[in-house]
Amino acid sequence: MRNFLLVLLIGYAAMAKAQTLGDCKDLLLEYADFMETDSTQWHLNLKDNTNSTALLYFGAIHSKDASHPQFQEILVAWNSGEYDIALFEGPNRGILSTMEETIVKLGESGYVRYLANEKDILVASLEPSPIAEIEYLSKVFPIDRIKLFFLLREAQRVREAFGMDKEQVVGHIDKLLLKANAISLLEDTITTVPELEKAYIHYWGNDREWWQAPKEWFTPSGNSSETGGIFTNEINKYSSSFRDLHMIELITGLLKEGKKIFAVVGRNHIPIQADVLECEWEKLKSTSQGRN
Repeated sequence: MRNFLLVLLIGYAAMAKAQTLGDCKDLLLEYADFMETDSTQWHLNLKDNTNSTALLYFGAIHSKDASHPQFQEILVAWNSGEYDIALFEGPNRGILSTMEETIVKLGESGYVRYLANEKDILVASLEPSPIAEIEYLSKVFPIDRIKLFFLLREAQRVREAFGMDKEQVVGHIDKLLLKANAISLLEDTITTVPELEKAYIHYWGNDREWWQAPKEWFTPSGNSSETGGIFTNEINKYSSSFRDLHMIELITGLLKEGKKIFAVVGRNHIPIQADVLECEWEKLKSTSQGRN
């Protein structure tokens, strides 16, 4: 019991310090410091001064299996309150005609949009703009590595998510390059699939083809020297931290506007962001009480 109280007091002290300094973002957890335990909280429910939910932040396992129990859990959470806006991870790829099709093709982010569409509720992506993210990463990494990272990660995503073979992945990346080359920061490097292959061989040799880059290279908690990614895990780490800060700022801004928010994100983002959001929310509630 004494240890529990000590941990509790330390937690309150850290939050109070961040509130005093006015910078709750100091509480953002580093991916390298995050360790999943049996007590890890995958959901965050922030309540207002009337004990009504202001934010229900659901941490999901990325899945396109419509029978996965989490989709029923998301539905129960969705029906547990009244929301003004629904937020999802990734780009807005729309919805399909049925719930099952939407989940199979678009996963949990599509399911959120499907639920919101049924109630005609506003939706928005949790993601920052690609240009803002690239500008941030370019302060730390060379542009060619940044572009190579995004291209290889997308190849890995569609290969595993949709079972694409080499020809299909090449076709997909070809189309993606048209969009990427239109971004001024990316227009002068790796503009074609042959250039992508050449850049890949420059860093990784011929042991594996570029479209077969493994999932382990694209985890923010990984170490490139251990996974073989050379620099991919480190770029992903910076990318994830930037995205986390953007998500926090987006959610905090909506809370300041008095919006009731339902949000679904890959579950590891929840413990990374939770302390910051709780800190920001306590500040907002205190400010609101002070005005009353």
